[in-house]
Formats: sequence, structure tokens, C-alpha cells
Amino acid sequence: QFIALLLVLVMVATMMVACGKKETEVQTVTYYCSIGAYLSTLQEEINKWNEGAGKEAGVYIQLESNINTYSTDLEALMNAGTHYDLIDAGTGNAHWKTQGWVMDLNDIDNAELKALIDGYKKYLVNGVNYQKNGEGKDILFALPLEVVPIKMTINKTVFNDLGLEAPKTWADVIKCAEAITEGTDGKVVGYGATNWSAYWRRLHMKAFSSSTEKTWWDPNTETYSFAQYKDIILGLKTMFENGWMVGLDDLAIDPIRAEFAAGKVGMFVAPSYDFGVYTSQFVIGDAFEWEVIDVPTVGDAPVAKGVWMDRVGCSIDAVNYKAADKAKQEAIVKAFCFLNSDELNSAIYAKGGMIPYKAELIANTKVEVTQPQWAQFGDIANYTSICLYPDSVLPLEGDNYATVFSAIVHGSLEWTDDLIADLEKRYNDAYAKAKADPDIDTAIYAYAYDRSLG
Repeated sequence: QFIALLLVLVMVATMMVACGKKETEVQTVTYYCSIGAYLSTLQEEINKWNEGAGKEAGVYIQLESNINTYSTDLEALMNAGTHYDLIDAGTGNAHWKTQGWVMDLNDIDNAELKALIDGYKKYLVNGVNYQKNGEGKDILFALPLEVVPIKMTINKTVFNDLGLEAPKTWADVIKCAEAITEGTDGKVVGYGATNWSAYWRRLHMKAFSSSTEKTWWDPNTETYSFAQYKDIILGLKTMFENGWMVGLDDLAIDPIRAEFAAGKVGMFVAPSYDFGVYTSQFVIGDAFEWEVIDVPTVGDAPVAKGVWMDRVGCSIDAVNYKAADKAKQEAIVKAFCFLNSDELNSAIYAKGGMIPYKAELIANTKVEVTQPQWAQFGDIANYTSICLYPDSVLPLEGDNYATVFSAIVHGSLEWTDDLIADLEKRYNDAYAKAKADPDIDTAIYAYAYDRSLG
């Protein structure tokens, strides 16, 4: 009887211990992400974190990516009441901050987050990391992520086979596009384009601004101008009409990258994160030799050798965060800190996915990639940063520049001085209205900017 009683007591004690061992409730943090180029590396690192530090903390990051129509799709979702915990608010969506969709990181009382922000303090820039909310307060909405030089990738094998030299000017690009398309009987089309929403802005106006004297927005004079893109747009028109260009109407950004990786495109303008595309997503491998060159110049010698974009990390969605309980809020911050951590950025940099902001991170990370293209992408000597521009806050009337440029290339509009003057006037009138609107912050777009200083 004593032994039986003892067994009962042991069983009861075991059950009590088991009941007391309540497993940590896992908090799922959703991240709607605009990253495509090094998405596979990002997902791998998130998976490791989910199974390691995240699991220990009871946090699971659920990643969803959309690169081609990110801003328009997410804005539609948020307007309809659907929000994610973490989003890529970016510098171009200033109205998301004024609408109260993005948290001020400085308003969150969390020691880990405060330490993370302190580590980035010397890199924080007004307009890039700070923007105004609906109350006119400058909020820290995102931390620095990476610098992204824009260059051009070329199919060196087809260039060599046809005895062509890498293009140095925009006129060279057009000649090479013709020679490649005709010389391969169309098996390789000379120039790659895309119907991506950021195509005109990023792969032409930004990419070629090192030699067009100025960008479409001049922060020194607070004026828009588009006349400097005449040769570029008319060159695209020539290539389009003659079939020396592919993808403008029917290929999103990843499909045209896949075409280049398959050896079907001779040249394609590419930001540095495309290295990850061609080594981990649409792998070129030994299919052909490819090379990275500076974006060819338009007209006279460039003011700068090239340009880079300033990219920021993810933001915390204010709607979801404010509606969450304390446990979920802590999970969101924990996930945010990992996604902005030196640990993650170093891992992505090591594999050729990004060029991080922190000089010390670059110095202390052993780069695993040996391909020469990463060194070519990473060379930013004499490069300069792209200025901030107010496009997203303008109450623009009529067609935007992308619609006008596309119509010219397709032949439904003719490039005339009057047409471009009207485009510039509509943009400048819209900026004047935005500047006069007390609810729109335009101060961050007006400042001394000199590309020749790098």
C-alpha cells in the first residue's frame, strides 16, 4: 500500500509539473516585403532565426514578398483596412506617414530597439529616415539599410562573339542593341526593358542622371525638368520601333531579369542587388560570361561617375502595432530588430546581396562571393547619392512622366518642346500647390545638393 501510495504521489507531482510547463505562445509577425533580388537569402536567414533566436523568444516572422507592384498593392490593402505588422514604407511614400500608417520608432519604449537606433545615429538623415506624420512631427520611420549603385550588366559572350566593345555612351548602347539583335537573328535582343512601375524613374532617370546635368527634381531650385532625357527617350523609341528592345510591354522586373540570365538579352540596367538575382535566383552560372559596367554617358562627360540609391529598412505598421497587446507589440519589435540587425545585414552582404550603410560592418564582414561582378557592382568610387524628390506628395493633374515617356516610345505622342514644357509646368504647378498646403511637408525636398561632391 505504501508503494502504491508513493506511485500515486509521483504521478500527481509529474502531472503538476507538466501542467506548470506551459509552452511559450508563439507570436506570428507578418512582414510584407518589397525585396526581390536577395529574397532567397533573406528567407533563409529568417528561417534560421525562426528556428533559433526567434523560437526561443516565441516569435515567428512570416514573410510575404511583392516587388513588381508593391506600393500600389499595399496602399490598396491598407486603404481597405488590411495591415501587416512590418512593411517597407520607403522614402517615396511620405503620405503613408501623414496618414498614420507608420510608427515613430522613437515612441517605442524598448531597450533593444533604442540600442539598435543608437548604432545608426550617425547615418540618420532627414527625409531619408525622418519624415513628418499627420501632426507635422518628424518621425523616425525607418533605419538605413543599404546603398545601391545603379550600373549596367552586359552579356559579354555575345559582345565578344560579335566583336563589340562595351558601350561607353548612350549612342553606343543603341548601336550595340542593333548589332546584337541583327547579328544573332533575334536570338539575343540587344536591350532589356520592363513594364515595372519603377522602370522609368529608377532604370533611366536615376541611372543616367550622372550625365544628364541634373535629375528630374532639382532640390537647389525646387523645380522639375525633363528636357534632359530627350536623347534617352528617343533612343528607347528607336530601339522599340526596330525590335532591338524587349520587355517594355509584357515583362515585369523578374521576368526580364530571367531573360537576361537565360542569355536572351544583351544589355540591362541593373541596381547592385541584381547580383543576388543572377547568382541565387536566376542563376547565370556558366551559361555565358557577364560583366558589370558604369551606366553609359549621355552627351558630355558625366558630373559624377555614377549614382546610388539610398534604401531604408522596414517600418512598423502603426495600425497593427497600436491595436496589439503588449506581447504582440514586443514580438513586432523583436522581429524588427532582427530584420535591421548587423547579424542579418552582414549575412546578406557576405553573399553579395547588399552594400550596407555601416562602414564598420563592411570592414568586419568576410565576403564569401568570389565572382568579379560583385566587385564591379561594389565599386562606388566617385559615385553620388540620388537626391530626395517629392513625386509622391504632388497633387498632379494629367498624365505623369512615365505615361508621357511610354507614349512617346510607343509612337502615340511625339517629343516636342511644347509637350515637355507642359509636363514640366504641370509638375511645377503641382509642387507649388503641395508647398502651399499646410498638411504637406515639402521642406525636406529643398536643400543644397551638389552631385560633383559625391
